[in-house]
Amino acid sequence: MYVLRLLFSPVVFSLLERNSMKPILSLKPIAQSRKGVEYGSGPVMLYEVQGLPAGRAISIRIVRAQKQEPVWRFGAHFKGYPTRWTGAFKTAEEALAQLQENLDEADVEVGEVAQ
Repeated sequence: MYVLRLLFSPVVFSLLERNSMKPILSLKPIAQSRKGVEYGSGPVMLYEVQGLPAGRAISIRIVRAQKQEPVWRFGAHFKGYPTRWTGAFKTAEEALAQLQENLDEADVEVGEVAQ
């Protein structure tokens, strides 16, 4: 949970409070595995999270082999630093839901501080 709090610092989302807008996150497929010889013919293995505040970049990827139980992780991207992947979710949608929840909590915390 500590890593999530770093990703969603109230300072980052203070602009959201001023505009009274709650971002809605969504997934954009970025990369697919392949079935047979054709690239991009298999399931999605990497998503970009859309709907984040300007200047933020987070991806969600699968980290287990195709024949094993899938584990999805998310990672924030900062220029000049390696991505730190965290979490263990059964689906990309579960990972996205956790990010959305943390984003909403950060927005509430900013509102409480501002009062």
